[in-house]
Amino acid sequence: MAEKIIEIPQINLESTLVHIVGKTPLLTNRFSERAMESIENKQQHAPKTAREARDPDADFKDAMHMIAEGVHGFPSNGIKKALVAAGGRFADEKMTHLRGVINIPTTHVEIQGPAPTMRSDPVRLQGMKFSVTYRPQYFPWEMIVPVMFNASLIGEAQVINLFQIAGFSVGLGSWRPECNGTFGQFTLASV
Repeated sequence: MAEKIIEIPQINLESTLVHIVGKTPLLTNRFSERAMESIENKQQHAPKTAREARDPDADFKDAMHMIAEGVHGFPSNGIKKALVAAGGRFADEKMTHLRGVINIPTTHVEIQGPAPTMRSDPVRLQGMKFSVTYRPQYFPWEMIVPVMFNASLIGEAQVINLFQIAGFSVGLGSWRPECNGTFGQFTLASV
């Protein structure tokens, strides 16, 4: 039996910065520590306590992704998911393939623009129950997104095309086009 020789091509990593500019407001909806604590208490069968009154200002602040004091961010994995969805749904590429050829080498990307305003919207819960959600709304907004990509498999021009498709068809954040909304759409600052 002949020995099989495994050949793995050398990876050719390149990076670029992509400057995106919001065309519609960006809504963020971070999962808060308070919500996580509530779930953990239920799972650990902690004694039930009286339900606290809603604090819209606390809900608004909890929904923000803060990088540092006064520096707002957006999760880089949300941006990558938008790029992968754009390539998979609208450019006929395999999403599993795209996940392996592009990366955003940071946990959050800074949202540049004025401080967010509070937005309150009715949301449907399970069944016919409704609630009100309080979220930050950023507008105008922009981000400079660092992108690393395997240049042996995808070119910088294709990365730019993914951003253009994602900005129009997928979007970022809550109520984006991918989820039947119009928020979180963006374009490139310069093409």
